[in-house]
Amino acid sequence: MTEETKTEVVEEKKTTNRKHRKAKAPAETKPVEEKKDSEMDMLNSQIEMYKKQLSEMMEAMQKMQQPNVVTVAPTAEKVHFLWQAEVADDNKVIFGQGRLGTVTGKRGEFYVPKSEFTSMMDEQCRFFLDKRWLIILDGLTDDEREAYGVNYKEGEYLDREAFRKIIEMGDEILNIYPKLCKGCKDMVAQRYLEAYQNDSPLIKRETVIKLNEMSKDDNCPRGYFMPIVEGLNRELEGIN
Repeated sequence: MTEETKTEVVEEKKTTNRKHRKAKAPAETKPVEEKKDSEMDMLNSQIEMYKKQLSEMMEAMQKMQQPNVVTVAPTAEKVHFLWQAEVADDNKVIFGQGRLGTVTGKRGEFYVPKSEFTSMMDEQCRFFLDKRWLIILDGLTDDEREAYGVNYKEGEYLDREAFRKIIEMGDEILNIYPKLCKGCKDMVAQRYLEAYQNDSPLIKRETVIKLNEMSKDDNCPRGYFMPIVEGLNRELEGIN
C-alpha cells in the first residue's frame, strides 16, 4: 500500500470516529426543573401541615378561654340552727343520727333541709329547743315558730357575740340578763362560775351580786350566783 493510500485510510477512520462521537446520545439525567418542583411540593406539604396544627391549637385555646356556664338549680329551703350550750369543749351532739348535723363543743351552726325538719323533731331536739341551747335562726314561718315554741321574744337568747363574751361584757350583762330565757340565764350563771373557779380577773363582786338578785326564783330563792358571792365574800374577809 502506497503512502498516499495509507493517508487516505487514516483520514477516513478519523472521519468515521468523529461521526460516531456525534451520533452517541448523551447520558440520561433527571432534569433540574423536576428536582426543584419536588422540593417545592414537599415544602408546601409541610407548610399546610403546620397551618393545620396551628389552627387546631388556636381552636383549643379559644375553648379554654370561654367561660363555663353552670346552670344551678334553685336551692331547696333550709332551716338554720344555732347551737350554744355550756358543755365540755369535746362534747358532741348528733342530730338525725348524724345525717342532719353534728356539733362539737359549746357553739356551732348547721342547716337542715326543710323537708327533713319534722323528722329531726325528736325528744332530744325538742329538749334542746326548750332549753334554748338550740336556736332556730331562720327557715320557719311565724305560724311554724308558734307551733314549735320557737317564736323568740326580743333579747330572749344570747346572740353569737354575747355568747362568746359573756364575761367580757362586764356590767352590760345586767341589761341583757333579765330578758333572757331560763336556759340562757343558766348558761350565764355557769359561765360565771367557771370563770370564778379559773380565777378570772374579770369577775367583779358588785356585778355578781346584782346578777344574783336578778336570778332569784322559787326554785332557787338565794340566787343562782350565790356560790360565787359567798366565795368573793370570804376572799374579801380574808377567809380561805
